Amino acid sequence: MLQRSLARAARAQRTLQAAPRRSLWRCSTLISPSPASLLAHVEAQDKASTPGQVLYALSKNTPQELVPHFVAALQTSSSSSSSSPSIGCLAEVLPPSTVARLAPRHDTVAELYSLSIARHHPSHDTERAIPFRSTLTGRPNIALGREIRPELQHDAQDDAGFEAFLRGDKWAFGERANGARDAAGEGIEELSGVEPSQVKEVVALTADRMQPFLAALSSYSSAAKTGLVGTSTPFHSPNGAPFSLFYGTEVVSSGAIGVAVVGSTSAPAVKLDYGGLQAVGKPHEVTSSQGNIVLSLSNQNAARLLLDAVNELFGTSADNLSAVQRSEEKEKEFYAAMFDSQPVHPLDLSQARLVAKIMAGSPSRGALSVETEQEVVTGSYLVFVTAPTSPSSSSSSPATLSPPPSSLTFLSTSPSDTAPRFAASDAPTASPGDVVELDAFLAASENGVLFAPGQTGQVRVCAIEGASVRALEQ
Repeated sequence: MLQRSLARAARAQRTLQAAPRRSLWRCSTLISPSPASLLAHVEAQDKASTPGQVLYALSKNTPQELVPHFVAALQTSSSSSSSSPSIGCLAEVLPPSTVARLAPRHDTVAELYSLSIARHHPSHDTERAIPFRSTLTGRPNIALGREIRPELQHDAQDDAGFEAFLRGDKWAFGERANGARDAAGEGIEELSGVEPSQVKEVVALTADRMQPFLAALSSYSSAAKTGLVGTSTPFHSPNGAPFSLFYGTEVVSSGAIGVAVVGSTSAPAVKLDYGGLQAVGKPHEVTSSQGNIVLSLSNQNAARLLLDAVNELFGTSADNLSAVQRSEEKEKEFYAAMFDSQPVHPLDLSQARLVAKIMAGSPSRGALSVETEQEVVTGSYLVFVTAPTSPSSSSSSPATLSPPPSSLTFLSTSPSDTAPRFAASDAPTASPGDVVELDAFLAASENGVLFAPGQTGQVRVCAIEGASVRALEQ
């Protein structure tokens, strides 16, 4: 009996040893009213941490004098080999509402500093994290509050095309006045010797004009793709750089950097949340369309249906609003949520094929222009959505309410009015105990987040305020 029990225990032990561990990002977000305390905490933590590929985001209000010290400390902890660079960026200051939920003890502090760190630890011997840098860039800039297909650009062309359509001029969807660089065949140099199907996760930090780089990511169809467009730093960077990305100890202001996880048994789950956008009116079938222009909904004037929905929204809420709030309501952005089949109530935006800003409309002609390079397909369904009428009615993103341990979360937020700080003495000092540590990675930018809707989907930028994307190990 004893021998049989020992044999079963030995078999169980062998089974446990043979079972592969999950690929794991060990994540933390450090929040403190003192950047000096934050740095001291990081330096002490790094001495005790196991080397591993490091990804990080440092709030842009960190005094410029201290930024190189953070970069050096995080590079030292990235790997036992100095040839493996840490990957990081300056990020937007975390929204006060988010900090109030996650670090309530600092709720009354006027200004907080944050550092989010993720260390990758392989699940087995064949898995590895590969840092990379891409110099692929495009010409046009990104506009806020939109989703972008990387391989095509519209910006002025879409507006010009819509105007041409309204004039009755000849216009073909997808025509571009200027040729664009085709990056479909270009990849990431550091991954040139890797089978694309072996890439299971890509986390990228980019500057603007990143469309060719995002197009190159389509080569890795098996990978979950998330990331962040870095915050704008012309006033927060010592040299006035528009963006501050850190590839090891080198400061990069264009292109993209990131980490690719190769050889993992599975890709993490990617979840996108639109930050509480609410439906305005009922779903309508797209009964006529041309490219990104909606001509009719439910065989009715599309622009008139939007106006009716807006009037209904304001009619039910305006009486309870102050004059200032009513003025703000008039400036609301409205979006088109596109579904392949008729959605049901309550609306689940995670099932939407696309959520994009409505750029323009012509009630006389009935047309609406949607800010996307995806064709609005006749037979699909469109729901008008907008931000809630008041902050109290907004449903906070689940990703920011309680981010799961070992998860990577990226937030699209409004730009802060934080003034730049130069010397360390410009910021308050505090004791090391004033550092709050969360067990998840949380980084924000006013320029948007990167995501791919499904592993085979094209990578897009979503800069809808309040949106978030999260990568969670399965």
